[in-house]
Amino acid sequence: MHATWHWKVLVCGLAAVVGLTYGYRKMAASWETVTTTFTKTDKPYGGGAFRIHGNDVLSLKTADPEIHYHVVGLDKGYDGAQAIAEEPWAEDSGERLSRSTVRILRGKLDDNLTRAFEQRGQDAAWSYSKDWSTLYVSTGWMDYTKPVPKDGMSPQITKLWRSHDSGKTWTQLTWPENQNIGKLLFLDPLRGYAIGWGPHIWRTADGGQSWQEIKMPPLATHYDQPRKTFDAVNLGPNGVLRVAYYVTSLGEIRTSSVVCRLAWDWQDFEQDAVLPQQTVVDLQSSQEASGIYSLYALSRLGPPRNWDDRTDKGHRTGAISSWLSYQQPEVKQSHTFDERLTLDGLSVGTRGVLLVYATDATRDGAPHDFTLSSTDSGKSWKETDDGIMQGGYFDAETNTQYGLYAYTLKKRTF
Repeated sequence: MHATWHWKVLVCGLAAVVGLTYGYRKMAASWETVTTTFTKTDKPYGGGAFRIHGNDVLSLKTADPEIHYHVVGLDKGYDGAQAIAEEPWAEDSGERLSRSTVRILRGKLDDNLTRAFEQRGQDAAWSYSKDWSTLYVSTGWMDYTKPVPKDGMSPQITKLWRSHDSGKTWTQLTWPENQNIGKLLFLDPLRGYAIGWGPHIWRTADGGQSWQEIKMPPLATHYDQPRKTFDAVNLGPNGVLRVAYYVTSLGEIRTSSVVCRLAWDWQDFEQDAVLPQQTVVDLQSSQEASGIYSLYALSRLGPPRNWDDRTDKGHRTGAISSWLSYQQPEVKQSHTFDERLTLDGLSVGTRGVLLVYATDATRDGAPHDFTLSSTDSGKSWKETDDGIMQGGYFDAETNTQYGLYAYTLKKRTF
């Protein structure tokens, strides 16, 4: 089984009104509170990327080092009091960043979570089997105490780990430390992919004991962008890997996003779909166990943001397109979203449920998180203002969305 995860993730008391301006209905949906102490005992605060099976919790998080403070100057009154760090390195931002760690937590919703894994790092990727017995995690660490090179590319040390006993014990796998891993996608406990900067893709069939590097599709890499990444990747239920990236010119294709696919036993990618005049944000598949399944691409209309152009603020109208998993599919753009929303991610559930995660930064105050939901495979949409979330996750098997608000974990089912 592969595990694709996203950061943002009983609908009751619906108050639906027709939103003619935006082209879909707005809905006020209340969450059901699951717990008010989620990951509260693990310091510093943060729920990380989490998964829930019944009452069981699995979480991957990156954590700043814990710093202890004492207050001095209370005799001088409120204005004279200061919080002083007890650790001598705490005043150095480079030291604090370099002491960050990657953790995997396990436990119960109604009990304390324990650390099953901890290694230094500021970045991480993971994958897990359906029963959570086999876990993979990569860690990426940079030394922020050293000066940044002239090219701006500080070295990153990458390490790869595996557990076959639900995180009780870990084995460090052989991996070239200079090769970043941004995603781990596994079909089952032994077969999977590692995807990193370049971009580069490696494939393993023996649980990470050995890796084969895969040739990149045309124009996926660029000589002066050694840390380029794909715009989106997806591992389908039949083990087909798909990657999406933007090209200005590829044969007859102009200013479009190209999606290429790679079956498990193939050595080379082949073109799957083209999305003209748009940049893919996320790529997901439905999870039919066999036969034809659906692909969904969340995109922003137009080219990628031009960071060298100060007038380009990166705002683009969002859209969603779909096609079926056979050769030379017809791509259909089914919906465009309100231009005030910035699209962040996509989840695909069962029975036609689609969730799009978006941010509205046009209002006064802090940006709000929105969930745009469809229960008819994208034909109609509802909009929910979720306020300011600290993370979330969507369980595609049960169509259950979880949202984290500080230590309060909530859920709703579509």
